[in-house]
Amino acid sequence: MDFEFTEEQLKLKEKVKNFVDEEVIPKIAEYDRKEEFPWEIMKKAFDLGIMNVRLPKEYGGKGLGLLDEVIVIEEVAVGCVGLATSMNVNSLGFEPIILAGNKEQKEKYLRPLTEKLKFVSFALSEYVAGSDAAGIQCKAEKKGDKYIINGSKFWITNASVSDYFVVFTKTGEDRWKKKHLTAFIVEKDWEGVKVPPKMKKLGLRVSPTCAINFKNVEVPIENMLGSEGEGFQIAMDTFNASRPAIGAFGIGLARAALKYSIKYANERKAFTTPIKNFQLIQKLIAEMVVGIEAAKLLTYKASVAIDKGKPNGTLSSCAKLLGSKVASDATREAIQIWGGRGFLSNNPVEKLYRDAKVLEIYEGTSQIQEIIIGNNALNGIYKPDR
Repeated sequence: MDFEFTEEQLKLKEKVKNFVDEEVIPKIAEYDRKEEFPWEIMKKAFDLGIMNVRLPKEYGGKGLGLLDEVIVIEEVAVGCVGLATSMNVNSLGFEPIILAGNKEQKEKYLRPLTEKLKFVSFALSEYVAGSDAAGIQCKAEKKGDKYIINGSKFWITNASVSDYFVVFTKTGEDRWKKKHLTAFIVEKDWEGVKVPPKMKKLGLRVSPTCAINFKNVEVPIENMLGSEGEGFQIAMDTFNASRPAIGAFGIGLARAALKYSIKYANERKAFTTPIKNFQLIQKLIAEMVVGIEAAKLLTYKASVAIDKGKPNGTLSSCAKLLGSKVASDATREAIQIWGGRGFLSNNPVEKLYRDAKVLEIYEGTSQIQEIIIGNNALNGIYKPDR
């Protein structure tokens, strides 16, 4: 086993790190305070070529692998996991098109993402259906050569800035709910599509989260992804590819917590000595280091499996579960190391703590990941000896 990045990946990592140090860290706190979308930073990231890195070459993209994408977003998450979320949600949005789109759909909706800064959102969750993806109520009814969509989506990242959405709808009535989900590409400026103002959130304040309302929206049949009834599988296959990215978000966030904790522990004195000399502080730092290194290996392993054409749902869920936990633990302990100062909003660890919580919620809660992992083990899908 080779645990080293290639020379090209190391150069990519260094390029993103420099971008984060120069463009993100000095500016992002102000965007967070104002709860503004960082258009200027996003434009620079796009111009630098560190967005949409997995888009296929035949549609103008770089054609890089998931591990390359994970390298990028881990480094961006060191600077701001909200920025990393909004950058990477394009991958969540275009993954269903890569998986299930035909050539015409890919040409129409993937190529523009490589030509100018544009966003595409993944619209599955609803107010009444989060973890229960098969329980969505947004409905699409076929009328001639079109489908008419009515309903709403909730918790949709980047909805206010996206140009189009991959929308999952109900297209039938049956006790086997999974058989009646269908995915469509819906453009934001179509009649009947409305995006209300963004929601106020605990963290990820630079990343807009909105509802989307659909009222008699006419969608051409050629905008269906795959066939009617294939939506649930498309969504699950998308999550298998996207969940390692959440692990990378967690790694980057934990790395930032570790960095600020080490800096403060070296500077802060108590009882006439730097607090780094206290064994309890050393214990907290050690736990951060172990968590980061473990989450790295698991996230990279899950990513490489996908790049090799052998996606492993158990590994993807493990990566998300552990990365989220490591981030939550590290940011909590960072505030403990900083003490009262860490509780103040003008210090960096406070933002890290606020941002970390959502990693245990979006794209499948930590509890859902545990159910997936447990069921896969109990039903022989996961085998620990291979």
